[in-house]
Amino acid sequence: MNDKIEHFIQQLVPFLIAGIAIALVIGLFILFSYVLVWGLIIGAILWVVFFIKRLLFSSKKIENPAKGRVIEHNDKD
Repeated sequence: MNDKIEHFIQQLVPFLIAGIAIALVIGLFILFSYVLVWGLIIGAILWVVFFIKRLLFSSKKIENPAKGRVIEHNDKD
């Protein structure tokens, strides 16, 4: 009787390990998807806030290009 239980346990252990590994992979996938979804939501909210801020409070000053002169030279060493 003891040999049958020991044989049963030896056959059961690989299936338990496989089941735990599969559950861990599925759990990590679900956790990663939650992090990904929350990251997308937070990123979209930040993008909308900065887009509205730039739209409503944009700089009215027109930037003129810097005045000056360009000195061209040949670098022949």
